[in-house]
Amino acid sequence: MRIQPIFHLSTIAALLCSTFAQADTRAASQELPTVHVKASERVQSVRRVTVKKMEETTNTQLKEVLKNEPSISMGAGAGTSQYIYLRGMGHNSIDVKVDNAYNDSQIHYHQGRHMLDPALVKIVAVQKGAGSASAGIGQTNGAIIAKTLDAQDLLKNSSNPNFGVRLNAGYNSNDGHNYGAAVFGKAGMFDYLLLGNRVEENNYKGGKGYVNTAANATDTSRTTNTELDKISYLAKLGATFGDNRFVLSHMHDQMKGERLVREEFFNFDNTNQFPAERKMYVDKTDLTWTGKNLGFAQAAEANVYRMTHGRWSADDSGNGYAGGKRNTSSTENKIVTTGANVNFDSRIHDKVLLKYGVNFRHQEVKPNAFFKEGLNNQEKRDVGVYVEGITDVTDKLTLTTGLRYDHFDFKAMDGRKRKDGAFNPSISAIYQITPELSVNALHNYATRSPRMHDALLSHGGRPLVTIASNTKAEQARNTEIGFNYNNGTFGLEGAYFWQNIKDALGSTNARQVHNLEGVFSERDAAIINAGKIKNKGYELSGSYRWDNLTARLGVAASKPRFYGDKMSSNPEYASAIGRTWTASLAYRFANPNLELGVQWRALEKVKAEDNFFVRNDNGIPQYGRGGATPKAGYGVVDVSANWKPLNSDKMNVNFAVNNVANKNYKPHAQRGQFPGEGRQFRVGMNYTF
Repeated sequence: MRIQPIFHLSTIAALLCSTFAQADTRAASQELPTVHVKASERVQSVRRVTVKKMEETTNTQLKEVLKNEPSISMGAGAGTSQYIYLRGMGHNSIDVKVDNAYNDSQIHYHQGRHMLDPALVKIVAVQKGAGSASAGIGQTNGAIIAKTLDAQDLLKNSSNPNFGVRLNAGYNSNDGHNYGAAVFGKAGMFDYLLLGNRVEENNYKGGKGYVNTAANATDTSRTTNTELDKISYLAKLGATFGDNRFVLSHMHDQMKGERLVREEFFNFDNTNQFPAERKMYVDKTDLTWTGKNLGFAQAAEANVYRMTHGRWSADDSGNGYAGGKRNTSSTENKIVTTGANVNFDSRIHDKVLLKYGVNFRHQEVKPNAFFKEGLNNQEKRDVGVYVEGITDVTDKLTLTTGLRYDHFDFKAMDGRKRKDGAFNPSISAIYQITPELSVNALHNYATRSPRMHDALLSHGGRPLVTIASNTKAEQARNTEIGFNYNNGTFGLEGAYFWQNIKDALGSTNARQVHNLEGVFSERDAAIINAGKIKNKGYELSGSYRWDNLTARLGVAASKPRFYGDKMSSNPEYASAIGRTWTASLAYRFANPNLELGVQWRALEKVKAEDNFFVRNDNGIPQYGRGGATPKAGYGVVDVSANWKPLNSDKMNVNFAVNNVANKNYKPHAQRGQFPGEGRQFRVGMNYTF
């Protein structure tokens, strides 16, 4: 296969990186400073949210952690009612990676696919667009990357260098509360961590003037079926032998409550919503090895993992998606993922760093039962190998070139198999014009293999979905140019991107495939390459820091478009998101050690003609059910305070008022009727000793 020359920049994306480059550890917001790693070492700018910054907030949800990222949007509701979007692309084409473990399958298309309790993690970072050769399997539209806590992360604030305890608790005016505890320590070569957290929240109130018109609403100022009991825990055992470290961990995250069949709705076709006690959960077990000074490699990392995404329901007899009256007891559907990654960094010259490795992932869908003979569990195996070279061409110019090969093996519900592979090259350049100003450009290719059909719908009592004989992975091509300026006081950064995806995946029945009853033929229900996707947009951010005052402003806009009569219009693929603005202002007092801040997030309106992202082959909008409707713009202001009574990070007392003006609004990342949360008063604390 002939490889065309192309460009690639860093894996971690551009937005707002420079914004925090000069902020110290007491900067006002959830984000850490940008980390500009030496070009020959890594060629990347990293914007991260860390455990320190999360301990300085009242946040209990991932969408709260990421609310200052204009390019990220999350829906309303609670738990897996919430959809997530990155540059307008939905959770069916982005990943949330936790300790380098991830999948690309879903339980049900009416549910958000990602779960992550912020209490378990130490770092959350964002990658945008098609990834570089070293980005991993299937990164066509970006990823949210999280690393879970280690004992060393918490021992920093402990009075005893070998043992510590952290306690946390919080309350909010939504009749919600949270509490948790962590025990951690080290003994010789070994270290350990045991952490648990619980968040209990009531059905939340909408903003001023909100009225819940659902038939089962007992309090019309509150939403229905958003009450959740969320429990998570993390157990880790680490061992360090010289330059080698091993970590064995197990993570559990669950959300339980009375949930509807279509979790993104609560006032839609109530006769078929069939509320019941239901639980969504993730279990992940992981063994990770890191090493350095290996002779042939200066650094290495490898992990193996097993991860189970599951849905349990006390009663699905009224749930047509799950098989309806065929279910006579509780049901449980699972997606089981096993994987491994091996990555090496070898310096082959003073100016050249070589990165190379292997990625493996196997996924299997396990429905509660089969209602027809001759069916089997869907399975998919992805294998990728890559090599990437980072070269300091001159003192000012750094060039990165990479090549990745990905191969998939797919087995559909009927046992039909399909396999294929593709090469994905990449190249990037960073030029340091002055010590304060740099410009960059990238061009990346990445592929994403066919998606397996929803676990909840894989029993054969509804559609029987096969795969066409010539279906291949969709391939994204992302081009991006940008700049970064920072003089120590003022920072400004921007990026513009163009992305095209060819052989975009769909089905022969497109949006109606989930309505089929027992259809089983390639003509009626098959996974195919259905069209193309285009996305373009920009991101711009600025910051100013003077003494203990920090101010910043960011904006992001994107416009994904799908072309093809067989492309799905379901919102897990994409959504029309208005131009998004974020701003914040904060000041840290020296005595008392108190930081006061205000944050603002605003979305411009979406016109009716732009509120559908699917076009047919002739470019004519396909509006789907309900026709074309606009999305209203809105703005929300939050205020926050962090007080360190011991004048250190050992203890944080946090206050917040979210949605100060009690605005009644609907997030653009939501097609259901859930409103955004109304005014909410929050208080929280954490103490390490």
